[in-house]
Amino acid sequence: MWLWAQPLLAIITAAAGIAAWVVQAIGAYAFLPSVQAVVTGTFVLPGLAVSLGVNHLIVMARRPPVLTGGEKILLGLQALLAVVTVLTSLDPAALIGGFLLWPLLIAAAVTACVTMARTTLQLRRGGYPIVAEAGVSPAP
Repeated sequence: MWLWAQPLLAIITAAAGIAAWVVQAIGAYAFLPSVQAVVTGTFVLPGLAVSLGVNHLIVMARRPPVLTGGEKILLGLQALLAVVTVLTSLDPAALIGGFLLWPLLIAAAVTACVTMARTTLQLRRGGYPIVAEAGVSPAP
């Protein structure tokens, strides 16, 4: 489940971002009730989709492709922050929420990407086996 959570979340955030772009293109701003909704839909969600897609590609380079416990926590944090960001975007008076949540979401995405890249590099170099967590014995 965890392996496919990233691409699933990426697809959902990309679809929301594309929907925000379409809404703006047709001038139906009533569907974007706040400045935070416009910024979140236009920039934050598509950026998160790209980040999650890159993370998934990084993890797929592992043998076996599994997430560590810390990476699962980071992925869950990203999902939680994305949901809270979208929900607060519905209130026109909650712009301060965006100013607080956007940097946290970006920091979580960057931290997850760096963590997954470092773990993948360490695994490729034989640094430490996370395969035991997946229940798979390491290859010689």
